[in-house]
Amino acid sequence: MAFLRSRRLVVCLAALAAAVTPALSQTPAPPTAPADPAAMRGLAYARQSCAGCHSVEPGVPGMPDAAAPSFTAVAATPGMTSMALNVWFNTSHPNMPNLIISGPVKDDLLAYFDVLRDAAKAARTQH
Repeated sequence: MAFLRSRRLVVCLAALAAAVTPALSQTPAPPTAPADPAAMRGLAYARQSCAGCHSVEPGVPGMPDAAAPSFTAVAATPGMTSMALNVWFNTSHPNMPNLIISGPVKDDLLAYFDVLRDAAKAARTQH
């Protein structure tokens, strides 16, 4: 009886691993340390101030708030240029706290989004 339960567990785990592996291979690797110091500061700010709702790093599973887009998805959105993000950061939004990001913090976040955008472009050209 215990052998059958163990065997079922192994089969279930193998099926789960087979289902998850393709999805993981398509997830861009998280930028462990962006080379640009501004992008590093932007990532640090995002972890501190944005990660309560958004998934701010690629490859980090789950999204704290299902309605909040991941930073990777935002960066990969066609037309989401630094200029578009600049406007977004300077406008309050009904779905977000009344938060306007400006000055050096905004520049750092824009640099981090540039890193994410470049990673998304590289991932598209590989597939």
